Amino acid sequence: MNKTSSRIIQNYFIWRFLMNQSEYMPKYIRNIKEQFHQVFQDTYVEELRTVKCAVYVNKHMGLVVSKLYIKKKFIEENARNQSLKMIENIRNSFMSLINQSYWMDDTSKMKAIEK
Repeated sequence: MNKTSSRIIQNYFIWRFLMNQSEYMPKYIRNIKEQFHQVFQDTYVEELRTVKCAVYVNKHMGLVVSKLYIKKKFIEENARNQSLKMIENIRNSFMSLINQSYWMDDTSKMKAIEK
């Protein structure tokens, strides 16, 4: 690096920054990145911006978004009741499966059902 001019080093850092942050920048910057990849890697398909945004939001605020979605959907009492019924069906199926297990003794079956 001692032999490389400071101007080239600055340009390199600016380029790396732009390439790393291009998905958050205007379309003309993303087009430059796409052209660069087409020339040097022969192929490049940019992911849709809506998909990138959704992945970013889900990565950084997934629990909050999930809570808001569930809160909105579960306002309808019918959806809540259907979910509770589904959970009850799963529990009943699990208990039936345990009770039909021939390889478990009665004590083990009771402990499994308690869990």
